[in-house]
Formats: sequence, structure tokens, C-alpha cells
Amino acid sequence: MGDAAGKAAPIVLIGGGHAHVEVVRKLRAAELGCEVLLVSPSACAPYSGMLPGYVAGQYGFEDFHIDLARLCTRSGVSFLMTTATAIDVEQMHVTLADGRVLSYSRLSIDIGSTPILPSGVTGGIAVKPIASFTERLARLDQMHSRTGGGRLAVVGQGVAGVEMAFALQKRFGRRVEVMLVGRADRPIADRSVSAQAKVLAELRQVGIAHHPRFDVQAFENGELVARDGRTVAVHEVVWTTSSGAPTWLRSSGLSLDPAGFIRVDAMLRSLSHPEVFAAGDIASLPDPRPKAGVFAVRQGPILAENLRRSVLKQPLQSYLPQQAWLVLISLADGRAIADKWGISATGRWVAAWKHWNDTRFLDRYRG
Repeated sequence: MGDAAGKAAPIVLIGGGHAHVEVVRKLRAAELGCEVLLVSPSACAPYSGMLPGYVAGQYGFEDFHIDLARLCTRSGVSFLMTTATAIDVEQMHVTLADGRVLSYSRLSIDIGSTPILPSGVTGGIAVKPIASFTERLARLDQMHSRTGGGRLAVVGQGVAGVEMAFALQKRFGRRVEVMLVGRADRPIADRSVSAQAKVLAELRQVGIAHHPRFDVQAFENGELVARDGRTVAVHEVVWTTSSGAPTWLRSSGLSLDPAGFIRVDAMLRSLSHPEVFAAGDIASLPDPRPKAGVFAVRQGPILAENLRRSVLKQPLQSYLPQQAWLVLISLADGRAIADKWGISATGRWVAAWKHWNDTRFLDRYRG
């Protein structure tokens, strides 16, 4: 699809997620004969793996963010700081929040996900979208300043919830009572038994109360309410619960899974519209994986190569997700837990390894 002068419509990238930063770094508009555009609501993209370190005070804002505008300038990609609000896959254009409409020859979507809260719940602070969490974190700082203490519940027992509980306790100290709450009977239920035991021991060691089998149904009048009627009094709630897809995708015409995520094939290409690609949390893979940044990072090089090959009409490559993947869980005290293949280890050397991994990723996009 092109304009009146015959110029090819651009490749449009929606979202500044972990996969798209690699696409921006690798795609070369001159080789493809068309413009490449990145649309993102923020000029800075956070790296999710370092968010707990930021909350705990280990990193500053710039330490765990990628300057998207600078990366785009360096890579010859046009940057638009706004949000996509609609996609018309038949007309092949994207509508932006500022009213502009962009035609595309190829479209790639890497917009992350949004938290799924209990029906009717609007209170509390969601970790996702991570790009704006630093603003919401200020509310917790205000609570701490106002009360000099308080009770804070982190809802969600996955890796994100566990790391956030440790990080918040490090941030506020023992004056704020941090608790970890969730419907499972143990934290990080999808990881090894040894890692679960280590997490439980560390929670007890630092005084973070754990409330398992607590299926939150409401947060009202300063209380978390479980499905079975139990209640816990809290001043504030941080949600790290399961992720959902933005509702506006449902009117896009794209093939979506029951949860609203974009169904893609092994090449990260939409099952319904082959000129559309998706990666990261928003993609529903044929071989499903958790909504975690480790997969988006691995998808980046494949996505960049497949967008290039699609334009040049070359065979696409398959993305093969890891069958076993390393998880590094920060304890916010200079140590971390490593878990893979059913084996786990704890130590300062793990935290140093995590820091090296995280900063190595960010260094690719700075210059």
C-alpha cells in the first residue's frame, strides 16, 4: 500500500516493549525502501527486570530506562510520542490518540499487557503498565510520609509479586508492614520446589507475612476481602496479578485468543492478517509461555528479521521459545535466587549475575 506518489507505506511499530527496541536497533529503513515509525506513549521504555531494583533504591530512573527517542534517531526510525487507539486491518491503518491516521505496509504490536483485577475493584496500585509505575509509586511514598508506617499488601504470588514485596520492604523498612497475598497455596508455584522453599524462608526471615489461598474478591474500606470471607486490614494494595489485553483490540478485526491477546504463528505473524506481527505479552503464541520479559527479549531478533524478510518477500524464521528458562529473583538485600531445571541457588553472586545480565541488555540500546 502506498501514497499517491507511489512511495511504500511505512512499517509501523506500536509500543516500545522489549522486542521492539531490538527491532528499532536492527531494522534499516534504507534497505527496505520505506519509513519505519515507532509509536509509544513515552519517550523512555523501562526494562522490567530492573524495576524491583529501582523500587528498592538500587537503581535510579535512568538506570533502567531506554531513551526511545534517542534510539530511534540513531537508528533512522521516526518516533511519535502518542498512543494507538484503533487498528483497521482491512484499510491497513492505525488511528492515534492525537487524531492522526497512519497507513502501514507492515504493522508490529508490542504494547505489553494490563492487570486483571477482581470484578468491580478499582482501588490499589497496579504494577503494569510498567512505563507509568514510577508515577504510581509516588502514592506509596506519600502513604509512608503521611502515616510513618502502614500496612501494604502485594497481591500476586508469582515472581513479580515476590520481587515487589522484597523491594517495597527494602524501600520503606520495617515501619511499613508488607504482606504477600494470593490464591495459590505457595509462592512462585510454577518454579521448582527448592526455589519455593527458599522464597518462603526469605519471607519469614525479613518479616513479610504470607497469606496463601487468599482469593481476593474486593478491596474496600481499608480491607482486602477473600472469596471465603476472610479479611485483612491494609492501607494500600499493589497488584501484580495476571495480565490482560487492552479492550480496544477486540474491534481491530485481528484474530484474538479468548483473553483478547493477538494470536500469532511460529513466525510471530498474525493468524488472520499476515502483514501484522505481535510480540511480548500481547502475543498469544502457538506454544504458550508466561507473560514475562525473558520471552520478549528473545523474540526481538526474530521479529526484526521477519519484518525485514516480509518486506523483501523472503522466507520467515520461526521463534522457538525456551522449554526451560532461567529466573533470577531479587531479594533486595544484595542477594538473589536463581532457578532453572529444578535447581535453585541463593547468593550475592546470583545478584551480581542478574545485574550483569540486566545492564548488558540495556547497554545494547545506549550510545
